[in-house]
Amino acid sequence: MPGRFAIDIETVSPSLDHYETPPDFRDPRYFELLAVALGYESETGTRETEMLFRRDDSPADELSLGERVLDWLAAREGDRYLTYGGESFDRPQLIGRLERAAEACSDGGETVSRLARLLDEELEHDDLQPPAWDAFGEYTRLEETCRNVGIEPEDTLWADYEHGLDIAEMRPSKIRGFEKVLNKDIPVFGERYIALAAAGATETLTFRALSELLDHYGREDIVHLFDVADARPFGNGR
Repeated sequence: MPGRFAIDIETVSPSLDHYETPPDFRDPRYFELLAVALGYESETGTRETEMLFRRDDSPADELSLGERVLDWLAAREGDRYLTYGGESFDRPQLIGRLERAAEACSDGGETVSRLARLLDEELEHDDLQPPAWDAFGEYTRLEETCRNVGIEPEDTLWADYEHGLDIAEMRPSKIRGFEKVLNKDIPVFGERYIALAAAGATETLTFRALSELLDHYGREDIVHLFDVADARPFGNGR
């Protein structure tokens, strides 16, 4: 049996205020790519994960991230990729953002078309969110699905990292009590990460802390998808 991939994207929304909800989650105008988390399970069961990050804040760099994703996938043998909500978010945002970057650069269309062809035609897309929602209720998050099938994901605790952001103060009041990093926090951390990368401040303690935090969070989003896929069929009801 050929290997299989897992894909999850992390995004920022620099055109919006911190913690502002994007008006349309399918519209790439409200997002930029921050990183792409990639997983691979070979036909022998060996697994690997990789976090590919933006290196600056330019459209050319966003397009370069797409090229690196394509190279990573092309270097491995597989016939399908797993996502959680990828049909509604990850796939359209990944390709949509790269299309906008290619337009801004007046180049790069070949990279976008090759990646789109790979994701839409050459690999089978296995989105785990619809069956999870059918079994556990609409809007069930990945970490909740993991726990429902006996997998205990490891939280990323924002206070464990010297990232230099007062998240407790920046957060809206309704989520200030959470010690773990939430998906709503990622654009805040991510925009700071990209700004430091663009300024060449990659050797600072703050940048390294942000890199470690985002890396841990991203890998936890991707590493469990293989086991969640293998836990199907999911149970009935909540």
